[in-house]
Parts: sequence; structure tokens; C-alpha cells
Amino acid sequence: MKFNQVYETVGHLPCTEEAQCRVLYDWILEARPKECLELGFLYGKTSCVIAAALHELGAGHLTSIDMEAVRNHKGNPNILDNLGKTGLQAYATPVFSRISYTWELKKLIEKHTVDGRCQPFLDFIFLDGAHLWEPDVCAFYLAMKLLKPGGWFLFDDYMFSIEKSDWWSRAPEMQDKPADYRKESQVERLVTLVVSQHPDVESVVIRDNWAWARKKTDAAVPAGPAVTHLTKTIAWRWLLNKLLPARR
Repeated sequence: MKFNQVYETVGHLPCTEEAQCRVLYDWILEARPKECLELGFLYGKTSCVIAAALHELGAGHLTSIDMEAVRNHKGNPNILDNLGKTGLQAYATPVFSRISYTWELKKLIEKHTVDGRCQPFLDFIFLDGAHLWEPDVCAFYLAMKLLKPGGWFLFDDYMFSIEKSDWWSRAPEMQDKPADYRKESQVERLVTLVVSQHPDVESVVIRDNWAWARKKTDAAVPAGPAVTHLTKTIAWRWLLNKLLPARR
């Protein structure tokens, strides 16, 4: 599906502007990622753009995760409606989480762990969710386990802050937060303090309020140490202590 076709359907939706949607669409066509993951989709605007580019390529799939609450948000059509209008359902699978996208990442890591190793399968990850330090630092570390060597990570709203956001600045849960937390550009801090310092990140490029990070092509898949369960040993020692108290 051509860009103009998909944008005619979803262009009226808020958030990502047309120029950024075009950059994203063109990048998908050039990079040709087969497995994509989107963390945070709201109305599914960028989901449809990514799916349209995959449709144009004739291959690939997007898994898009957000909260159950966005199923009905401010009277706008949701991601299911917009995928239906564009006819792109075969290229995108929305996941409405009742917990968080970090919880859904946990499930993906479980699914793709074989013999103690998480087998990366994603070519592209787009993080456009909470824009807050705590959930998104966690999301980055978890998602990096799923990103294949040479894969790309895109961070939206590089200069976002709670204070600059109409919605977040009025949110009840943010009213008692300290000034530095509200003023800080938390995505920028994530990229500067965590992403760019990660040993498996090869490069970071900032463009138009987006940050692009590439995973090293030679990044290893760590096995980690063997896990020893001591339950039986502890139970055996407890039993011995009960049966042979006099020998202690």
C-alpha cells in the first residue's frame, strides 16, 4: 500500500506528524525488516503506516502492544478500526495488555527462550509508549534481548517531558512528582545514559525528535550461568536437624 493511501485514512489522527510517518514508511521499505515490534500504539496511526510499508514489500509482520485502556480512548477509532479501514489486518497484530508492555515483553522472552538462552527474532523495535524513565528503561533492556544483531531500535519523542505534555502535565498521578522529574526530558536521558552506553549498541543517531539505535552485528547471545535449585537440599537439611538434634 502506498504512503498516500494509508495516510488518507489515518492522517487525521493525533500524535505522529505526516513528515515523521513518511520517514518511518520509507525506512521500512529500505531496511525491509521482517519482524517488527511497536511498544505503544494508542490509535494505531504508526501501526498502520508500518503495516502499509510491509504490505508494499509483500512480507513482514508487526506486533503492536499497548494498554487495554486505549481500546476506547477519547472517542477516536482504535487500532482495530483503523487496520480494518486500511485492510492491513494481516500485517499487524495488536496486543491489548491489562498490565504493561514490559509484562508482555516478559512473555515474549519466555516464548523465545531455549536451553537458557533468549533467541532474538526481531529486526525492528519502535518504542513510543510511556516516555517515562522507569517503564522505558526496563522495556529497553528487555526488548534488547529480543532484537537480532544488526537490528534497529527507534525511540519516539526524544525531547519529551511531563511538563511539555498537555495530557501528562494534568494527570493526577503526576501532580506530586518533584520538579526535576516533571521537567526532565526522560527519553533523552534514557538514550544518553542507557542506550548509548549499552555494550551491544553500535550507533545512535538523533533525527527530528527521534533517536535511532542499531545493535551490533556481532552482538552475542549470552547464555548466563546455570541455575541451581536448592529446594530439595534445604528440605533435607531441615529434616536432618529435626531427626538428629542431639548431634548438633
